[in-house]
Amino acid sequence: MERQIVKSMIKAFTMLESLLVLGLVSILALGLSGSVQSTFAAVEEQIFFMEFEELYRETQKRSVASQQKTSLNLDGQTISNGSQNLTVPKGIQAPSGQSITFDRAGGNSSLAKVEFQTSKGAIRYQLYLGNGKIKRIKETKN
Repeated sequence: MERQIVKSMIKAFTMLESLLVLGLVSILALGLSGSVQSTFAAVEEQIFFMEFEELYRETQKRSVASQQKTSLNLDGQTISNGSQNLTVPKGIQAPSGQSITFDRAGGNSSLAKVEFQTSKGAIRYQLYLGNGKIKRIKETKN
């Protein structure tokens, strides 16, 4: 009987090739995760500032509806109007110990500006005394 050796058509990766591919995939995944995290932080900042503006307007509306003075308190990591709380994200430094007081007509009668520090600079809110309007001013670091 004659034995024939049949060559296998299946080729396998060597250990070195497998480690090389695994290393490249890991580097790509780590590189992409860093950009995803920075994008997430930027979006989180924007959402926070939109929520702060909305909380400001809601507190203003509450003071008009109840015909009583209402306050928006800034305590470093939390901003509160007594019924709603807004948590400040990690990348933002909020002022502490400040309070914005709205009179019965909804006008701001206490504080002229509020400034938040971010990694890219400062976001300052100009609060117009009397009429309660608000203006966002973005200052970037050089």
